[in-house]
Amino acid sequence: MLLRIVGVIAVMIGSIGLGFYYAAKEGFRVQDLLEFKKALLILSSEIEYMRSPLAVACSNIAKRTSLGTSFMFEHFAGTLTGGDGETAYQLWMGAMDATKKKSFLVDEDWSVVEGFGKTLGYLDKQMQQNAITYAVSYIDEKAAALQVQSDKNKRMYRSLGIIGGLLITVVLW
Repeated sequence: MLLRIVGVIAVMIGSIGLGFYYAAKEGFRVQDLLEFKKALLILSSEIEYMRSPLAVACSNIAKRTSLGTSFMFEHFAGTLTGGDGETAYQLWMGAMDATKKKSFLVDEDWSVVEGFGKTLGYLDKQMQQNAITYAVSYIDEKAAALQVQSDKNKRMYRSLGIIGGLLITVVLW
């Protein structure tokens, strides 16, 4: 009997934890998008006012952003200074691939990040600013939509975690 009670408690804790994880997952994606937006705005100011080389600008961004975004820009800056003869876009893709597992962004978000990477290194200052503006506007729209969706889904995921745990315990009892 004691083993059953311990099992019920373990199933309930697991299912409730899973429900809360899925409830928070969309919020983490919004945070990652906003952190990438911050990085792009810093890059914009580095281009516009500081006129820093791309490797230096990316290194500065890495110091001023949080974990996932910081890793990506640090990796990109490091490979830019390595000089293996690859284009900036190829190096950007390498940094992107190395960061995907450390982020909550989905393929749709990564396609915008990839599109931005295609503009690195060969556009003039004004066109680079336009590319940053486009990426920032996408992030603003997507973050607002995700925030609304996240608020709706949080309660559902939490409830499903609790109800799923109760269902499993009733079925297995």
